[in-house]
Amino acid sequence: MQNEELQRSRTEIEELHQKYYDLYNSAPAGYITMDMATKITEINIIGAKLIGIDPTEKHKYIFNLFITPEYRELFNFHVKNALRTGNKQNFELDLKRRDKTIFHAHIEMDMKLEKNTLYKLVIVDITERKKLEEDLKRSNNELKQFAYVASHDLQEPLRTIVSFTQLLAKRYEGKLDKDADEFVDFIVDASIRMKQQIDDLLEFSGVMTHGGNFEKINMNDVLKQVISSLNTLINENNAKISCDPLPEVVADHRQLARLFQNIIINSIKFRKPDEAPKIHISAKKDEENNEYIFSVSDNGIGIESQYQDRIFTIFQRLHPMEEYKGTGIGLSVAKKIVERHGGLIWVESKFGKGSTFYFTIPVSTNNIKTS
Repeated sequence: MQNEELQRSRTEIEELHQKYYDLYNSAPAGYITMDMATKITEINIIGAKLIGIDPTEKHKYIFNLFITPEYRELFNFHVKNALRTGNKQNFELDLKRRDKTIFHAHIEMDMKLEKNTLYKLVIVDITERKKLEEDLKRSNNELKQFAYVASHDLQEPLRTIVSFTQLLAKRYEGKLDKDADEFVDFIVDASIRMKQQIDDLLEFSGVMTHGGNFEKINMNDVLKQVISSLNTLINENNAKISCDPLPEVVADHRQLARLFQNIIINSIKFRKPDEAPKIHISAKKDEENNEYIFSVSDNGIGIESQYQDRIFTIFQRLHPMEEYKGTGIGLSVAKKIVERHGGLIWVESKFGKGSTFYFTIPVSTNNIKTS
């Protein structure tokens, strides 16, 4: 009886082992276990295919030798970091198969302490994904450059159209019939609006392609400069602007000034008709995400929740041009500037109760896109 139970237990253990082995080998990623010297101790079928070896000969191979030379220092850093911290490591590098072909891999490394220290690697071939990302990046850059060049090239003929239609309107005013005068006015207005849209498109595409250098700047000084440049607009609308102390950041000075300017202009433009604009600017440090969160609050007309994402889209307008002039590009330029600095921008608002625009600027400059 005891022998039968022992045999049953052995059978169950063997079945469980076989199930584990089947799962291990049918996993969609490569699984490799290596020792401190990076000698391979375990490998599944996908892992063996990825590096081009026979899984039954795994003990012959040192994993470090499959890493291309320029990535070995990075790999060794993560090996030491996993040992020091006990935390999982996630990183990307190039691996060279036994047949010398190279692929780009994402690796998740975990440390396993048993009799010996072992490292478990989960490896995914991301070569195709990286190629698609590079193609998309190149395509986006080409599109940005095309938008800039096309807008620039359109300026000269449009300038001619605007000049001559204005000359036509001035020279023949009252000499044509009423309809003709009206038609000329339509052409002049449309030409001027188109010129403004092209100027705005140039600015929008130029955020990424023609940005300035990043340097340490005092945001208090930037804001003072912006308020000074908007002095006439502020006085005409009896706007009151207050500000808490702001930090220093590493950024493009001109673009950060433009960012503040666009948000403040937006707050003044969308004021309540019977109430002077009140705008307050503040900032706080988010220690967890290592970034500064800036806020610009106003007492304006507010934005309904369903439109709060749409306001950052280029040339999107929530109101007729007769009510509020402009091309609707100010906040989309603000968004582009924040994205170039590696941050996020959003708005919190209740219709009729004002809005608060938030944007983040990283403390570190690792995420910035310098052009």
